[in-house]
Amino acid sequence: MTEPVVSSEIGALRTVMVHRPGVAIARITPADKETLLFDDVLWLERAQEEHDEFTSILRSRGVEVLYFEDLLRDILADDAVRKTLVDAVITPARVGRQVSQSLHALLLEAPVEQVSDVLIGGILRSELDDWGVDDPFGNLGVERSPYELYPLPNLLFMRDSAAWVGRGLINAVMATRARFYEPYLVRAIYDHHSRFADPNRTVWYGDAADEVLPATIEGGDVLVLSEETVAVGLSERTRSAAVEMLARNLFAGGEVRNVVVVDLGSGRAVMHLDTVLTMVDRTVFNVFPGAVDRVGVEVIRPGADGSIDVEAYDSLSGALADALGATRVAFVPKAGDGIGGLREQWDDGHNTLAIEPGVVVAYERNQETNRRLREAGIEVLEFGAGELGRGRGGSRCMTQPIVRDPLG
Repeated sequence: MTEPVVSSEIGALRTVMVHRPGVAIARITPADKETLLFDDVLWLERAQEEHDEFTSILRSRGVEVLYFEDLLRDILADDAVRKTLVDAVITPARVGRQVSQSLHALLLEAPVEQVSDVLIGGILRSELDDWGVDDPFGNLGVERSPYELYPLPNLLFMRDSAAWVGRGLINAVMATRARFYEPYLVRAIYDHHSRFADPNRTVWYGDAADEVLPATIEGGDVLVLSEETVAVGLSERTRSAAVEMLARNLFAGGEVRNVVVVDLGSGRAVMHLDTVLTMVDRTVFNVFPGAVDRVGVEVIRPGADGSIDVEAYDSLSGALADALGATRVAFVPKAGDGIGGLREQWDDGHNTLAIEPGVVVAYERNQETNRRLREAGIEVLEFGAGELGRGRGGSRCMTQPIVRDPLG
């Protein structure tokens, strides 16, 4: 496989990692959906059909689609890797010392498929008997939660747990308890799978002692606009301390020259930068005007002797144009759309995945946004997402690009 490299948002997508909805999605309950960061309970089988339609579109355009669960099972066949992951996930702090000790012993000997199901789908309290595990407090708290170990349904949104910038990797530090150990699983794949393992890999964030909670950063807030420019959202999931450290690391690497920082504030509807802004062509962006009109924008650049320079901008368009070396950038849609615009932003109309310059994949339900993109000369490949859309994430959210062609 070509070495991982992502130097733009729109270069032809060659290899991507996704996670097909599975056992974790099936374990979302009405009582626990908010804890698991979902607004509704998804119909699993339909969500799988929609996801299959999505990946079929990607393959039809020459994209290699890798499945997270397959890669995880590959590395779990290595006893040392399995032990490392079981140690990281099945901890006394999560399940208690007695349950932790019992599950450790069982998972180190269980079939690979069972281990991956536990790491992804968690364990129900009712399943402990099936494993032959005695929970001394098994009768306490059952009314509050059916889980002994919480599932990871948000793995569906592969964008957030890691992000490639150039040939280096950002290891996310997740802002919510529900997603906290997703990056451990993704990082293990990149560290140990034969397709990716590279002892000399550059890590832009997530390895240093200071790059931990509360300095959180998630991949949905990171847009690689060009070889020299990265945009990062300050959001409810990404903190300014993380952005500063990431910028310094990128500048020290000598490639990136501009970090465009977009202050989104906080709110469920704008949880990441890519919920309101995605790149669809060389200087064209799919934008939610309601957010763009009120964001604060600064551009960080390398200063002298390892310092950084920060320049405030009056407008997002001006900051993007300067950082990209363009005369201007175009925003599509160009105007708000009242209630319809709010609905389509909530349904991730602006979270589109570019698979090459001027070609995006999008939810078919966002008809007004898709129409305006087409009027701007963008080819829009639609797929149904009546169930997937309930998870509050679009086509970009569901993908972790690993290889993109250079723009040239």
